[in-house]
Amino acid sequence: MTPQLIVLDVDTESSEELFRLVNHRLTRDALIGETFLTAVSRREETYPTGLDFGHACVAIPHIDPDHVRCPGILLCRNASQTIFHAMDDPERELQVALSIWPLVTDPNNQIGMLTAVIELMQSHDGYHALLHGSGAELRDRLGPVLAAIDQ
Repeated sequence: MTPQLIVLDVDTESSEELFRLVNHRLTRDALIGETFLTAVSRREETYPTGLDFGHACVAIPHIDPDHVRCPGILLCRNASQTIFHAMDDPERELQVALSIWPLVTDPNNQIGMLTAVIELMQSHDGYHALLHGSGAELRDRLGPVLAAIDQ
């Protein structure tokens, strides 16, 4: 199955509201199971996914493949920044406007996908393109991530 790219532009005040909106969209598109929201919320509490790249803070909420029905990636661009906790220091709060939600169905693809996302976010251009780009530009930038999900 070809991985899907979904772009969700939202304006939420809290990460809880953001999680609910993402869950609603992915459920509507039948890409996740009923357990997704609870599982991803619990995982975020235990193992935060916020990353500070210096030029930008990004979150990569991801979950075990058991909760995902179809491969893909949801790119969530939030008009307001929401708080995520740092992966390397769970006590530190990060203000995040861009979150990337990988939908991995094969656990063997998890590390390759995360590596591809991190490589993309290392440059200010990559971050800016995902936050403000559209259509073909997003698909082009996220091509390596989608390929890693589909290996």
